[in-house]
Amino acid sequence: MTRTNPAPGSASIRPAIDEASRRTGPVSAISALNRFAFAPYPRFRRHRHRVQPNKGNGRMGRSDPTKSGNLAKTPQSLDGVSLLDCLSATERAGLERQCRWMDFGPGEKIIERGEEYSSVYFLITGTAHVLNYSESGRAVSYAALKNGDVFGELAAIDGLPRSAWVCTITRCVVGAVPGPTFLDLVTSNRDMAMALLKRLAAVIRLGDERLADVSLLGAEQRVCMELIRMAEPDPNDPERYLVFPVPTQTNFANMIGASRETVSRILGRLRDDDIVQRTDKGLAIPDRGRLEQRALM
Repeated sequence: MTRTNPAPGSASIRPAIDEASRRTGPVSAISALNRFAFAPYPRFRRHRHRVQPNKGNGRMGRSDPTKSGNLAKTPQSLDGVSLLDCLSATERAGLERQCRWMDFGPGEKIIERGEEYSSVYFLITGTAHVLNYSESGRAVSYAALKNGDVFGELAAIDGLPRSAWVCTITRCVVGAVPGPTFLDLVTSNRDMAMALLKRLAAVIRLGDERLADVSLLGAEQRVCMELIRMAEPDPNDPERYLVFPVPTQTNFANMIGASRETVSRILGRLRDDDIVQRTDKGLAIPDRGRLEQRALM
C-alpha cells in the first residue's frame, strides 16, 4: 500500500539527506538497492527526554520514556561491550565515568542522519537498527544492533555528519562518550585500535554479503540467509539454533529488500515445512542444515 501522508518527522529527513549527500557523496549501498521496493518510513516516537544528573557521581541519566515521570535506573557498566575487552578494569572504569547514560523506549530515534556531533554509543541493553533512505523515501535497514554493540564511531573518526539513522526496536539503554575521548583511547591503545579495525572490517564484509544477496538471490533465499546470520546456538540444545529477539516483519523486510507481505508468506512456508518453529523465545531452527539447503534452492 502506498503511503499518502508523510511519516512523523519526515519533513526534516529530506534536507538532512540532501545536506549529507552534498558533503559526503552518494551512498553506494542505496544506489545499488534503489530498484527494490523497501518498506516506508518507520513511525519514530519523538519524546522530549528530561536529562537529569545522577546524584553522587556526576553522570547523566534520562527519564524512562516508557514510564512517564520515573527516572530510569540505567546500568552503568561497559563490561558487556566486546570492543572494550582489551581494556583494563581501570581503563574501562575511567571510560564509564565519562559516559552519559540514556534510556530510550521502543521506536525512538537515537541518531539522525546529517546531525553534526561525534559521540560514540555503547548499547548496553536492547535492540536497534541502522537505517537509511532511498531517493524515493523508502527505508533501507543496514544492520541490527544488540547488547554490547558500538555505533556512531564513523563520525568520530572522520568528523563528518552522521551518515545514517539509528532507531530503537526495543527499549534500549546506551552510554555515550564524546568522540574526541573515544579517539584518544583508540590512538593511545594499540589493542583497542586493532579491535576497532577488525570491527569495521566485519561491517564491510557484512555489507558486501548483503549487497550480493540482494543482487543474486530470490526473496526466499534472502530470508533464509538472514535467519542463518541471526541464529545462535541454543544453550539448552546444541543441535538447535535460536533467533531472539525476532525482528518485526517490517524490519525484516527492510533488512533484505522485500515487502512485509513477502516476508510473512515466506516465514509461513518455512513454519509449515518445520524448518523454523515459533517458540516463546522467538524462532527455533531445529535443523540448521535444512535451512541452509533451502537458502541454496
